[in-house]
Amino acid sequence: MAIKRVIIHLGMPKAGSSSIQATLYNNAAVLKKNCFRYLTEWGKNHVNKFHSLFHSGTSLPFGLKNLQNQNFINKLLSVIQNSDCETLVLSGEFFHTLYLDSTIKNIQNFIQKYSYNNNIETTIIYYIRNPLTWIISWTSQILFSSGYQNKNADFFETAIKQYHGIFKLQAQFNDQLKIIKFEDACQDKDGFVASFLTTINFPRDELQYIDMSNSRANESRSMEVIEFVHFVEVMENSRSFLNYKQYIRSGFYRDIKALKGIKGVKFDLPFQSKVEFWERLQETVKLLKENAHIDYTDYRIPSPLPDRETYSEQTIQEFIEAFPKLDLIIQRYFLKFFEKKYMETALEKFKQLYFEGSIPHTIYSRNYSFFRVLNAQKNSIVRLTGKMLRTIRKFIRSMKLK
Repeated sequence: MAIKRVIIHLGMPKAGSSSIQATLYNNAAVLKKNCFRYLTEWGKNHVNKFHSLFHSGTSLPFGLKNLQNQNFINKLLSVIQNSDCETLVLSGEFFHTLYLDSTIKNIQNFIQKYSYNNNIETTIIYYIRNPLTWIISWTSQILFSSGYQNKNADFFETAIKQYHGIFKLQAQFNDQLKIIKFEDACQDKDGFVASFLTTINFPRDELQYIDMSNSRANESRSMEVIEFVHFVEVMENSRSFLNYKQYIRSGFYRDIKALKGIKGVKFDLPFQSKVEFWERLQETVKLLKENAHIDYTDYRIPSPLPDRETYSEQTIQEFIEAFPKLDLIIQRYFLKFFEKKYMETALEKFKQLYFEGSIPHTIYSRNYSFFRVLNAQKNSIVRLTGKMLRTIRKFIRSMKLK
């Protein structure tokens, strides 16, 4: 039996893609029993393969830039021609250049070459999310990974291009394209990923055998983590950090992973910014309704919530637990950040820095003279603040972190 149907899940990003990919990858054996084949040979997320195939910045057909790329194409062809399953599933949230005609042409060429020429039915699945909530989620991700060097206006323009790309997909692949409202899929009684699986005709009565425990792979960042990234990449934008980010990529990704686990107040844009963005998005909302039959015209921005306390004891402890996992350069900024933070939030918050398992205890307990200085000042928070900060600076200098 050879593949008879190909499902290409193209996105959008921040609309459940990571959950879909984690579930498909981790349950490949269960899928195969039901004649569905996830292309695990391409990894969990196929976005890099899609980028190489569809990106419009290449003069070669189908985005094949070199012989190395032919390797993963050969894997695709091998599965198409020799699989025991009828349905092949590909998934990667590709969106960067969808708004360009050349990108759409590359996708069309890919389908023609590897599907039509093999008598394979092809379906493209695309989840659409409310443009405003998408901007908030996308902004959080970009700020987390790239810092505040980008401006909100840049994120807004990215969003507009994203939706224009969807319209181009629809114009070219109308009969093959399934556009699904993300918010509706989330209401499925068995969950969002179950909605995706049933959309591709996976039997609903077989969902009980699918392990979705690791499907929530894309949690929101907290305001506290974004503030720390802001401090590191803008307030303390030094040559050492730039070198670290550019040349110590393994350290950078390790640090990003460690910081993801820190919870707190969910990141959000200011209420007035959301109002202004929503006004600018009205033309896009209108086009979504007219062209894609996705209606967000009745959406109302929730009223702003009262300010919530940030840097709770739990959040502080999560920062502390993440500290040993960070690169030495980021540890340095970590200490400076909390110096500044606790200087600003005064005595009550500063106390949280001291409890056992805290930053100075974790880092400097091996240096008993330092810890005795802190312990001697334990009952005098005002004096402790100045003394501790001076002592930390002294030890940082002695450890050649500056």
